[in-house]
Amino acid sequence: MKRKIIWSFALLACLCCLPSAKTKAQTKNAAIIPGEVWKDTDGNPINAHGGGLLYHEGTYYWYGEYKKGETILPEWATWECYRTDVTGVSCYSSKDLLNWKFEGIVLPAVKDDKKHDLHPSKVLERPKVIYNEKTKKFVMWAHVESADYSKACAGVAVSDSPTGTFTYVGSFRPNGAMSRDQTVFVDDNGKAYQFYSSENNATLYISELTDDYLKPTGRYTRNFVKQSREAPAVFKYNGKYYMLSSGCTGWDPNVAELAVADSIMGQWTTIGNPCTGPDADKTFYAQSTYVQQVYGKGNAYIAMFDRWKKKNLEDSRYVWLPLEFGKDGTIAIPWRDSWDPRTQWEGQGDFSAGKGTFLLNGKPFVIKAAELHYPRIPKAYWDQRIKLCKALGMNTICLYVFWNSHESQPGVFDFTGQNDLAEFCRLCQQNDMYVILRPGPYVCAEWEMGGLPWWLLKKKDIRLRESDPYFMERVGIFEKAVAEQVAGMTIQNGGPIIMVQVENEYGSYGEDKGYVSQIRDIVRANYPGVALFQCDWASNFTKNGLHDLVWTMNFGTGANIENEFKKLGELRPESPQMCSEFWSGWFDKWGGRHETRGSKEMVGGLKEMLDKGISFSLYMTHGGTSWGHWAGANSPGFSPDVTSYDYDAPINEAGQVTPKYMELREMLAGYSDKKLPSIPKEFPVINVPKIQFTEVAPLFENLPAPHASMDIQTMEALNQGWGSILYRTKTPAVPTQSVLTITDAHDFAQVFINGKLIGSIDRRNHEKTMLLPAMKEGDQLDILVEAMGRINFGRAIKDFKGITEKVELSYTMNTGSQVTVNLKNWQIYTLSDSYQVQKDMKYVPLKDQKVPGCYRATFNLKKTGDTFLNLETWGKGQVYVNGHAIGRFWKIGPQQTLYMPGCWLKKGENEIIVQDIVGPQETVVEGLSKPIIDKLNVDAPNTHRKEGQTLNLAGETPCKAGEFAAGNGWQEVRFDQPVTGRYVCIEALNSHNNREYACIAEWYMLDDKGQRISREPWTVAYADDEDISSGNKTADKIFDLQESTYWSTNKDVKFPHYIVLDLGAEQTLGGFQYLPRVEQGAPESIKGYKIYVKSQPFKF
Repeated sequence: MKRKIIWSFALLACLCCLPSAKTKAQTKNAAIIPGEVWKDTDGNPINAHGGGLLYHEGTYYWYGEYKKGETILPEWATWECYRTDVTGVSCYSSKDLLNWKFEGIVLPAVKDDKKHDLHPSKVLERPKVIYNEKTKKFVMWAHVESADYSKACAGVAVSDSPTGTFTYVGSFRPNGAMSRDQTVFVDDNGKAYQFYSSENNATLYISELTDDYLKPTGRYTRNFVKQSREAPAVFKYNGKYYMLSSGCTGWDPNVAELAVADSIMGQWTTIGNPCTGPDADKTFYAQSTYVQQVYGKGNAYIAMFDRWKKKNLEDSRYVWLPLEFGKDGTIAIPWRDSWDPRTQWEGQGDFSAGKGTFLLNGKPFVIKAAELHYPRIPKAYWDQRIKLCKALGMNTICLYVFWNSHESQPGVFDFTGQNDLAEFCRLCQQNDMYVILRPGPYVCAEWEMGGLPWWLLKKKDIRLRESDPYFMERVGIFEKAVAEQVAGMTIQNGGPIIMVQVENEYGSYGEDKGYVSQIRDIVRANYPGVALFQCDWASNFTKNGLHDLVWTMNFGTGANIENEFKKLGELRPESPQMCSEFWSGWFDKWGGRHETRGSKEMVGGLKEMLDKGISFSLYMTHGGTSWGHWAGANSPGFSPDVTSYDYDAPINEAGQVTPKYMELREMLAGYSDKKLPSIPKEFPVINVPKIQFTEVAPLFENLPAPHASMDIQTMEALNQGWGSILYRTKTPAVPTQSVLTITDAHDFAQVFINGKLIGSIDRRNHEKTMLLPAMKEGDQLDILVEAMGRINFGRAIKDFKGITEKVELSYTMNTGSQVTVNLKNWQIYTLSDSYQVQKDMKYVPLKDQKVPGCYRATFNLKKTGDTFLNLETWGKGQVYVNGHAIGRFWKIGPQQTLYMPGCWLKKGENEIIVQDIVGPQETVVEGLSKPIIDKLNVDAPNTHRKEGQTLNLAGETPCKAGEFAAGNGWQEVRFDQPVTGRYVCIEALNSHNNREYACIAEWYMLDDKGQRISREPWTVAYADDEDISSGNKTADKIFDLQESTYWSTNKDVKFPHYIVLDLGAEQTLGGFQYLPRVEQGAPESIKGYKIYVKSQPFKF
């Protein structure tokens, strides 16, 4: 804008013009009055023109052109090149952006060298200062000119302090191009850029700077070509880049222009003039110079303009105005006669990642979060559970948002009752608790399909958790619906939500930064200005870590905490550290032993993190219940989760405090600045006398109208999400015993011929076949398949239900020839598990029937309270009380009772329906005062060694032998040459600590190119020893995708130890990867080993 010729002033004259350093009463400003004289704390007009701000360690620094003395227009001038002599760059400091202390001239003029860029006769404009975290230097960039404006260079200076003095480095034309009006900007990833008018102000350049910020890298872009833009002011908001700039009209005002870009180097799209109010078309008679974010105040930004007085430049004024962000994404800069930055954003808060710590409203903050899931807790109990977490010593509630719970059908949303997310967040705020929102779209959480809705599978070729167009479309719709409920409750809007998560543990699913970036953009658009984070494991977080998100780690009790954060510390040494899931216990699976974790390791781990200033979320602090059909399943293989999500958490399933809670509370009290609240009263627990059932609705007498289909159809293909499905067809004549092969039964199939049960096929046990007796042509074959939870973890989440492919009969003819028949012509009955369907069945008086069906009774209560319904005499199915789906039961255990909240019972008559797809032994239910969640009833132990079985390796040759290194972390071993086989034997010879234990946390086989092969078809063929004394330390833990679980042998069972893996098919193998236990020191880690690979099974 300005074309100035610089004339000399004596240094003495310059110094005489500086404000007096004499002590006097400080001037206090009441408000910013745009365009009026703004005085510093000494009472002198602020003199920092064409400048910018730097925020550093809680203080704002304002740098600008220090203009003193007479403004002149050279006699030779043919244009309005008004100027003052160069005095230098001034600096002011402030805590509140209103009252500014003069820190002095931090880059003074150089009087005694007429050739120097800083000689008073030259031109010095648009100084901006940025801080380099790596070099710890403050770097100033400015526009420097010769007296006739022919130099057009950028000048650079550095300092060890924000208040100088800065040392001038020199000037140059960046990228060989003219550089006039300019600014500098540091992105979230630490990369810095210079924006400058070039090509005689016709084009604006954006130039990437070197890591020390002192020069260009050579990478640049030309923008707004021949559009004559100058005075650039750049800021980043909600993941996008914005540039405010001016036209080139000399000293005369013009219309401001705002542009936006997804990438800082462009392409930039012009939005228009953001200014509103009187003289907005003239930018309030001012020109842009800088946009500053206000730290600790949420979505708060200030646009800085200069109102130039060309004939008296020292008296040029400042126009500072706050930006306004509309819900529709618009940005405005409205005129204000006056305003106060101390109160402008009152009621708004801010949460961000600071230097080594999180910052809450600008102050260091350690997150102590309790993970709770509102759909797993009766709404009437929400407040009590939150208060329990507060009394424990927590300051934040961390919660998942389950997509499938809120959108049961496409476009049909439910945020009422048990799904009232906004109300839950309001209760958190009322209890003085912050909220961390985890809206997925995928959440895991041992929840049906990891929170994804089943109806996505109606599009059979959909790619879940990838950039599939339909998947991304539905994600966008869902995330917008969630944001409509709670986006107004962020801390920036005066609400409790301080952080929002992007996706969830994606490193254990794949490597796709493009997809994760898309999810980030969706989340960011819905929660503008909110801190975003992603969580993963220490071993895989770099796969998908995005530079502009906070990175957090997930790990369990006993983990080596220093090791878990080691890699993060190397990559981001000044980043705050957080364990976003510190696992307090573990979840149970049908047919497995009840899982527990010790309190000592949990409390000790949390204490260690607090001592190191590490934030955490305790997953779970209270687990609750996976009501109805919401419990998921895990993989590889298929391991359905029980209804109880007790998790061995400090607050048990029924909301009662445990000894673990009390130990943790005692420790956390020492990290609270005030006395912890008292523990809220627990809800009463009652016994309910035995309930005798009086009615039954036999399943086969209550079938709906069938779907006729030549071929097998899945539940999803028939628009069914949950429940059971019955496949019926007529058999051909089979004169002899045959083999029925179901490919595949998801999940528990019962086979009937002419109404008689023949047997069952259990997906848990990889069962696919059963023997059938001889059959006549036209016999009725029924296959009743119950769908359990869809897989919630790993690549197998695309989990279709029912029969997924085909049903075949195979038998041998009298002639000896083999016959295989692919059965066709099916009548398919979809059997919903909704309460209404169970209620509307035709019930008859119960006599001695013990058949698959629904059993109904009523019972009366004089008082209500929590209880635990004992289902030990029942087979397999679900329970409904007063219309509430209480959950699944299965006689195999370990869970034998279902938690029944007293708030869903009523005085007087209550209704109970038990849907049993197997049939009960005795039709009675009793309400107990304590749960039974650790009683296993299985025909065979869940270990992998048959009685008397011993592995025989005589004559076998290992393909690799060696020793593992001691300590934590993954280790990779490559074979000397590729080997081919299906069966792998791991022989552990001894341990590093010389104890008679062997442990492995995770194990991968590598192909001949060094890539991990899929573990989905793996099974354990043999394990010589497995510890099931407390939990499930079985050999399948080495490929369960969970680094915190592990295989362990029993105490004092001597080496060597063996695991034999069946890979499911022959593979070409090039090596393996091994992870010892993640606890500090990798206890019981294997030292010596041998690996054997065979195409045929090993001998026993």
